[in-house]
Amino acid sequence: MSFTDLITIAIPCYERKQYFLEALESAINQTVRCEIIVVDNCSSHDYFEKVCNEKGIKYFRNECNIGLYRNINRCFELANTEYAKILDDDDLLLPNYIESFLKALEESPNIDVFFSNYSILKLGKVKPHDFNFPFGYMENGKEIIEYGIKYKIGFPYMTSAFKKTKIHTEGEITEYSFGFDWEWIYTTADLLSFYGNPQELYKYRVHGNQSSSSNWIYHLLTVPYIYDMILANKTSDPKLLRKVSRNSFNELLYLKSKSDKKELDNVIEGNNKYSLYLRTKLDNNYLLKIYFILPDKLARAVYKGLNIVKRLWKRSPIIAK
Repeated sequence: MSFTDLITIAIPCYERKQYFLEALESAINQTVRCEIIVVDNCSSHDYFEKVCNEKGIKYFRNECNIGLYRNINRCFELANTEYAKILDDDDLLLPNYIESFLKALEESPNIDVFFSNYSILKLGKVKPHDFNFPFGYMENGKEIIEYGIKYKIGFPYMTSAFKKTKIHTEGEITEYSFGFDWEWIYTTADLLSFYGNPQELYKYRVHGNQSSSSNWIYHLLTVPYIYDMILANKTSDPKLLRKVSRNSFNELLYLKSKSDKKELDNVIEGNNKYSLYLRTKLDNNYLLKIYFILPDKLARAVYKGLNIVKRLWKRSPIIAK
């Protein structure tokens, strides 16, 4: 079995034991081997260290919990290769991920970000991920930005391998980095080169103990924030700008429909850039302000009704013509 010294698979972990071994073994069982490291964000137990010792994997432990994204940056710092692939401790790599990365790099040597399509693993069942990505080599990420506007924000950061010299810096990460991965990608995409592989080389696990679930309302809010504060500044095309405006409006409706009023009030009254953004949107848009005042059940009913109308409108033979 061949070995490459171009890339490291780095697994950040904290507390959660349930899926770690399966994730680690998916990194070990690659058709092309590479360096693997595990970076423990100061868990209260020694399970990760014991497993790594048994498997002969390099293990690092932070002296204190430095936060999710800072621990990811720590993974990049500790990787002694040109590229690094972050593997979440509850996800899985397909056996040919590293092999596919190397083939892409041989074909296009100037890749800053390699990403792939992926499947979703939930309750032991795997289903394809239904999304639109541009694939192949892209000298810059303008297509990434355009696809985010035309279709939907959702760049597969978790499937990506990054050139270490191009990755986000410590100073870019703030206390309120709830959706920092997407925010960083869409901010810097036009400065990076990409290679997208259409194969499903990654399995993204959905479960109740995901790190994003504790701040889910902020993750929802990150999406309209990216549309308005980032993507609106990345294009001068009037059609795309109108699409940005519609997308952010729809995502804010979705946010209200999925949120508890008490949780949402806490966000609105918060002291971070996302809270400021939401307050500004509500102050400047009367319809949104009225919608956000509605009781939760009524807001969900209105959102459901709007979606039904939207689907019927799209199916109308008059519209189809």
